[in-house]
Amino acid sequence: MLVPVIDISALYEDDANGWRLVEEKLYEAHSTVGFSILTGHGVPARMMDDLFAASARFYALPLEQKLAYRYGAHLRGYLPLNTSTLTRSTLGSARKPNYSESFIVLNELDESLCDQWSRSAMGGHQVWPLDPKEFEIAVRRYRAAMTRVGQAMVRCFACMLGLPRDGLDPYFETPNPILRLLHYPPLPDREANQFGSAPHTDYGCLSFIAQDDVGGLQVKAADNSWFDVPAIPHALVLNTGQVMEAWSGGVLKATPHRVINHPEKSRYSVGFFYDCGLNTRVMPIASMTDAMCACKPQPKTYGEHLETLLRANYSFAD
Repeated sequence: MLVPVIDISALYEDDANGWRLVEEKLYEAHSTVGFSILTGHGVPARMMDDLFAASARFYALPLEQKLAYRYGAHLRGYLPLNTSTLTRSTLGSARKPNYSESFIVLNELDESLCDQWSRSAMGGHQVWPLDPKEFEIAVRRYRAAMTRVGQAMVRCFACMLGLPRDGLDPYFETPNPILRLLHYPPLPDREANQFGSAPHTDYGCLSFIAQDDVGGLQVKAADNSWFDVPAIPHALVLNTGQVMEAWSGGVLKATPHRVINHPEKSRYSVGFFYDCGLNTRVMPIASMTDAMCACKPQPKTYGEHLETLLRANYSFAD
C-alpha cells in the first residue's frame, strides 16, 4: 500500500518505545508520500457515524434552505456547488470550479486577535443550521475529539523536527482549527479537467480527513501519476500542509492531491485542519529563534499566508 496505515494509540500512553515507533513510521510516511492513514486515534466510531449522518441530512435539504447559511464576508457556513476555484495553487490555476458543496466551521477568534483579524476571512461569528437539529452538537463533539488528536500529533511532529515534545506548543497556544464537511455529488459525465477538489496542496499544518467508502481521494506520486487512497472505516487520512513543509525545510512533504467525483454515488468526507496560530511565522524551524532579528527579512505569518490564498480562491461578499 502506497499510503501506510499507522496505529497511533501509543501517543496516548506512557510508552516511550511505542511513541518512538509511531514517530519513526510517521516520519517515513510524511518525508516520502506525505500521507498516512491513522488508526488507534481515539475518536469513537459512533461519533464519526453521527457526524456523517448529520452531514448527509443537511446536504439533502432543498437548496434554498441551505443558502440561508451561505458564507458571506467571512469563510463560515455553507459553500454551494461551484463556488470555489483554485486560482492560486502550487499546481497552477484550476480550469473549473470545484464540483462539491461544503459547510465550514471556524473557532471564534480569541479576544487578543480580534482587532487584527476580525475583518479577515477568519473573522465573523459561526452560523449553525437549525435543521437537522443534531448538526451542531455532532460537529462540536467531533471538533473537540479531533482537537485532542491534533494536539497529540503536533507533539509527535515536534519530535520529528528535532524538537522536544512541547517544542511546537507555543505556536499552537491559540490554534486555528478549521472543520469542513464536504459533499461531492455524482458526476456521470465528468470532463478531464473537472474535479470535486482540483489538484492542490493544503495551506496549513496537519490535515485529517475522515471519508466514507465511495473513494475518489487521490495522491500524486513522484512519477506524476495519481493513485487512490484506500477508504478504511473510521480511520483518518493525515497529510502534511505547506506550513509544516516550510517548518521542516522541505523534509516533510505537502503532497498534491485531488478528489474525483464518483459517476453514480455521492461522496461525503470531513476535513479537520489543525493549524497554528494566525500570527505564527512561516519559516524553517531552525530559523524561528532568529525571527526577531531586525537585520533579517521577516517572513509572512500563517494568517497572512492563509488570507492571501482564501481571498484568491473564494468569492467573499463585500
